[in-house]
Amino acid sequence: MEPLPNIPVPPRLVWREIRHRALPGVVFAAAFFAALVLWKGQASAPHLVGEVEIVTSLVTTVEDGSLMELKVDRYQAVEKGQVLGEFRVSDPDSVRLELATISTDLQVMQTRMAQDQQRILQDFEQLRLSWLQERVALATSRIELQFAESELSRVTKLFAEKLVSDDQYDLAKNTAESRRAEVAEREKMVAEIDASLKRLAPDDSGRFNTAIHDKINQAIAAQEELLRMASKTVTLRAPISGLVTAVHHLQGERVRRGEAILTITATTPERIVAYLRQPATKTPQVNDPVEIRSRANRRQVGLGKVIRVGHHYENISTNVAAASPGLAATGLPVLISLPENFALLPGEIVDLALRPN
Repeated sequence: MEPLPNIPVPPRLVWREIRHRALPGVVFAAAFFAALVLWKGQASAPHLVGEVEIVTSLVTTVEDGSLMELKVDRYQAVEKGQVLGEFRVSDPDSVRLELATISTDLQVMQTRMAQDQQRILQDFEQLRLSWLQERVALATSRIELQFAESELSRVTKLFAEKLVSDDQYDLAKNTAESRRAEVAEREKMVAEIDASLKRLAPDDSGRFNTAIHDKINQAIAAQEELLRMASKTVTLRAPISGLVTAVHHLQGERVRRGEAILTITATTPERIVAYLRQPATKTPQVNDPVEIRSRANRRQVGLGKVIRVGHHYENISTNVAAASPGLAATGLPVLISLPENFALLPGEIVDLALRPN
């Protein structure tokens, strides 16, 4: 008996069988794979929670003075080296009073010499008194020079580590140089007066009187120069590029040494600070890859590297602790590099995941 021919099946029925039998499994597998990818890339628990590093710089002064002009305002963008304002440096009141007293004494001495040129002995004693006064002033200047050189040494070390600005270094250097010049001038003046005392005789009234007048005029000129140096103007410049985030003193205010005038925050972050909490299964190593995920609505994902790892546990920053409550309050600090063209703001919280090399 011959076999019966196959009955043709309409394509519509074949497609129905495929939909009923094979398609559900294919759709389930695709959905499972998509959920796995999304969970791994978007919703998986981070290994670390980090904060984009906030880099700030304080514009300060190393001397007392007054803020004469302020050319920037809060939240204004500035570039490194940009002029921020003018600051007038003033010496302490006691120094100014001492200089004024010395200058007045010398002027009184000159007046007495003009009134009575015959009182040679008295004038000679006045010159000797001036010599003693200059010796006292020279000793004071030497002490001020030691302080200026010590300050310059300290600022030079900080400048080598880029912890102070060029203006602060230049100010310390100029102060030390002015003190050296002052000491040198006073030593020269003391030596000249001493030589005059040994050379001049009381009976040589004319030559004695002329020499006294010359030395007094020189002393007065030196004191006037010191008084001019008591108030000098310093140009304030931005140590870094960024945004002025705080104005601590306004134009015309008096500023004490060490007080901050402005706070500048960098707008282009370069690193992320994260904290590895206890118990840590594995300590990150330098150059280990780290996946960075932002928390914005349009999540950004990039790959950075571990730059440095701390050597002790420290208190976690307030922002990071608030972004991951219920965890340990201390952690091992880890510095992580930011990928190029990764748009994040300083202080922004990000999720981090350690990846195998």
